[in-house]
Amino acid sequence: MESWLPSKFTTIRPAEILMIVLLSQLVILFSNLCFPVPITVTASRIESQGRALLQWKASLETQDLLHTWMSTVSPCNWTGITCRYDGHLMLTITKVQLRELGLEGKLETLNFSSLPSLRVLDLNGNHIYGSILEAISGLSKLINLDLSVNKLRGIIPSELGNLTRLKTLWLSQNQISGSIPPSFGKLMNMNLLAISKNFLVGSIPPVFRNLTKLKGLYLWSNKLSGSIPSEIGNLVSLIGLDISNNQITKLIPPLGSLKSLTGLALSHNYLFGKVPDEFTNLTNLNNLQLVNDNLSGNLPQDLPEEVYLTNLLWHIIISKVPFPRV
Repeated sequence: MESWLPSKFTTIRPAEILMIVLLSQLVILFSNLCFPVPITVTASRIESQGRALLQWKASLETQDLLHTWMSTVSPCNWTGITCRYDGHLMLTITKVQLRELGLEGKLETLNFSSLPSLRVLDLNGNHIYGSILEAISGLSKLINLDLSVNKLRGIIPSELGNLTRLKTLWLSQNQISGSIPPSFGKLMNMNLLAISKNFLVGSIPPVFRNLTKLKGLYLWSNKLSGSIPSEIGNLVSLIGLDISNNQITKLIPPLGSLKSLTGLALSHNYLFGKVPDEFTNLTNLNNLQLVNDNLSGNLPQDLPEEVYLTNLLWHIIISKVPFPRV
């Protein structure tokens, strides 16, 4: 019997090559139709992620608020859950958005390692208590983390600095203590950082100089001390800066390079000295708050016209529009 396989004694003609290629393609097509492995794997993954969320739900004191979270329903149809296909065409949970639902409980029972594709975790405006878990740092694809307006205590884990894709971090209005981790200097994709209305102490770390994409920095109503680091003057993308209601001392550093700045709030600190003439370079500034500081001298002569001057004393708000509180 003649073999159609090539050997050193035979050669394959072009027509035979074409036949081999066509046969191989038919085999692949038949395998995909009869053995849809990606669908099975996808179902397995999404079910595993759903089980992790159901385990967390079971630990909450307000489980009834998540009544759509049932094992008989696909997690992609649950309240606050968004699913997407990843690069391997596998369905996965990418967003958990449970804002202002009144949820009460801890994060300890949530297995973050089961949610490797999570990009958004939004629990703003609930009654989540306990500590901020180091395990959150394992969510390497996380872009938006919002735990504001809860009852979280303890320190900010330095491991959050490993979330290098993070663009927004909201931790405001909790009961967080300790200092701002120097590891935040690694968050170079950050657009907005809000840690206002907590019990943070220590100084503002100079590592913020690395966050050149930062547009909003909100640290108001803490117990931060020391001086305003001069490195903040390098954040040329900054639009809003609020360090009011702290224990900041010394002079205001040069901030004239922050030409995108529209709001600057430094009220209720222990700043002293003159207001820098560089403020005249802040051509987009329309809200300047310097209430109850120990600043002296007169206003710079050439403040932008957009700044509404209500008084020439350095003990009032100089403002045309309300300053955003985040």
